[in-house]
Amino acid sequence: MVIAKQMDVRANIKKYFDMAYEGEPVVVPRKENKNVMIISEELYNELMTQSRMTAYAGKSEKHVEEKKHPKTEVVTDVRAFNMKKLEAIAGLKDGWNGNGAPAIPKKLINHVRTILDEMMIQPEIFPTALQTIQFEFDNTRRDHMEIEIGLEETAEVFLVRYDGAESFEDIPNSAEGIDERVRAFYG
Repeated sequence: MVIAKQMDVRANIKKYFDMAYEGEPVVVPRKENKNVMIISEELYNELMTQSRMTAYAGKSEKHVEEKKHPKTEVVTDVRAFNMKKLEAIAGLKDGWNGNGAPAIPKKLINHVRTILDEMMIQPEIFPTALQTIQFEFDNTRRDHMEIEIGLEETAEVFLVRYDGAESFEDIPNSAEGIDERVRAFYG
């Protein structure tokens, strides 16, 4: 970790950005402890992934404890991990996000379980306040894709390419349709 004054960063911004990109976080102290960190996008994405997994693991443990089951073991299989996250999502009650979001319908949980079970490439999964479940994918080209799954006949795909171009499309809301789109994303 490097600590740099704000005026030094301003004068040598490329140097500090390059340091962050190479994996060396840069701390910029500011008045009233309003400090700023400069980190690479890769590190940021890793931190967000860990944060999401920790949050869902906590929700999952709480859900398990509420049902008086023993704590689950750490799961290394991504599909199994996603199934555990899905169970945690199934246990969310109305207002789960602190903003009045409704619980995710059981019918959707079962639909998503079927999709996850048949997918070759597993996503990161998240509940939304719209009573849908979102799948997220990142490929080696640094593209990002989100698929929002509800109970409609189509699922919504949002794609952000590495160059910032965005696109939306609807695909069949089925294991085959979603798996086909995911394979194309990674292909």
